[in-house]
Amino acid sequence: MDFQVSYLLKHNDHRGYLVEFLKHGELKDQNKRFGQIYYVTFNNENLVRGNHYHKHTEEWFGVIFGSLQVVLEDVNTKEKKVFELHASENEFVRLRIGKEIAHAFKCLSSTAILLDYANRQYDPDNNDRLPYELL
Repeated sequence: MDFQVSYLLKHNDHRGYLVEFLKHGELKDQNKRFGQIYYVTFNNENLVRGNHYHKHTEEWFGVIFGSLQVVLEDVNTKEKKVFELHASENEFVRLRIGKEIAHAFKCLSSTAILLDYANRQYDPDNNDRLPYELL
């Protein structure tokens, strides 16, 4: 299954912390063009977002605040993974999800914030977001 979890260093000082979320050198050639960066919020425990996959888009996610259950499924092989991601004081966890990997996120805390970099910009006229019920 095409996904990867990475543990990133948080640079802490008296002002707070800085995380180098994604660097140009970490991207494969086909992902070096800019797509879009956004974040989504979860306003309630047990709220679910996602439940889709992409044929052409790869995404990199990081939990900025709160805790999420992650469910992934390869739409071709039906291989499935379920795990949790938590915001942490000591490290930042980044999740890369490849093409044709269905994904859903369920909020395990009262609120959560999820950062996302997608290698392609969302285009409502050429939608690459295909529904896939996981949660």
